[in-house]
Amino acid sequence: MIVVIPSLEPDRRLPDLVCDIRRELPDAQILVVDDGSGPGYCPIFQEARDNGARVIGYYRNRGKGYALRTAFRWCLENAPGQEVVCADSDGQHRPADIAAVAREARSDPQALVLGVRAFAGDVPARSRFGNAMSAQFFRLASGVKVSDTQTGLRGYGPDQLKDLLDVPGDRFEWELNALLAAADAKRRIVQTPIETVYIDANSGSHFRPLRDSWRVFRPLLAFAGAGVFCWALELALFLALAGHFNLLAAVVGSRLTSGVVNFALNKLGVFRDHSTDRTWSQVRQYTLLALVLMAVTYAGVEALGLLHVPLWLAKIATDVLGFAVSFAVQRRFIFRTRPHGRALKEGSGRARQSTATAAS
Repeated sequence: MIVVIPSLEPDRRLPDLVCDIRRELPDAQILVVDDGSGPGYCPIFQEARDNGARVIGYYRNRGKGYALRTAFRWCLENAPGQEVVCADSDGQHRPADIAAVAREARSDPQALVLGVRAFAGDVPARSRFGNAMSAQFFRLASGVKVSDTQTGLRGYGPDQLKDLLDVPGDRFEWELNALLAAADAKRRIVQTPIETVYIDANSGSHFRPLRDSWRVFRPLLAFAGAGVFCWALELALFLALAGHFNLLAAVVGSRLTSGVVNFALNKLGVFRDHSTDRTWSQVRQYTLLALVLMAVTYAGVEALGLLHVPLWLAKIATDVLGFAVSFAVQRRFIFRTRPHGRALKEGSGRARQSTATAAS
C-alpha cells in the first residue's frame, strides 16, 4: 500500500500527518509530492522525510493533477502491484479515514474508492456550494450519483494507474476528469463515508475560485457558450436570408447552417472528440437528437399552455430542460470518450452500506 500526498506550500500539518499515517498504517509507504513549493518549504519536506516519508517533486508549480500523475508514474516504476491511496496535506483527512479507504481499495482493487463527506456542521459556503454544483454536473455528464465529487481522499487498485496517466488536466479539474473516466469505463465507484473536516474555513486550500471553477466546469460552460453563439448566428442568418428569399428558405437555411456549426463546435471544442471514424454516425445521432428536442419543446410548450403557464415561461422551462438533456446525451452517447484502457466489468461483490453507488 502506498499513500500519496500531493503538497504545495505545506505547513506543520504535513509532517504531523506523516507520523499519524505511519501509526495508523505501519506497513504503508508514504510518498509526498512537492508541487513546486520553493526553497522556503524545504525544512517542512525534510521533516516529512525524517518522519518516514519519501519526498519527490519538481521546481515549478504544475498543479494537483500533474502531481498525482507524477506519483502514479513513480509507483508504476518503483512499486508495481501496490494499491494507492491519495490524501491531502492540509489536515482535512483523518488518519482513520485514510485507513478506511485503504482497506476498501485493498478489498476491491478494481473499484475507484472515494472517501465522501456529509458536509454537515460548520462547512464554508463556497465548499458546500461548489461540491453541490460539481455533483450535479457529474450526474448530468455521467448518469452516476456521487455525493462528494471533490474529495481528495481516493483509493486506486494497481491496475488502474496506467489509465490514470491518460486522464487530462493538470490542476483541480483532474479529479473530476478521473471520475468521468471511471464512469465511462463502467468502473464501480465505491463511496466510503468519512468525517467532514475544515480547518480555518479551508484557508489552506490552493483552489482558485474563478480559474479553477472554469477548469472544472469547462465542458458545461463551453457547451452553453457554443449554444448561445449558434443561436445568435441563426438569428443573424435568418434576418439576412429573409430579405432575399421566402420564409421557409430563411428558416431552413439559418437552422441548417447553425446546426452544422454547433455540431462542429461541440465535437471539436466542447467534447474534444477528434476521431473521424464515427463522424457520420455522430451526424445522424445529432440530427435525431435535434428533431426529438424540437418535438419535445413543442409538446412541452403546448402542455404548459394548457396549465395556463405564460408562453415565455413555458418556453424558458422547456429550453432549460432541453439544454440539460442535450448536454447529457451528447456527453454520454454521441461524443462519448472511449477509455484508453480496457473496459472494466462491473464487480459482482457483495452489497455493503458504505459502497452503494446510485445510478440516475
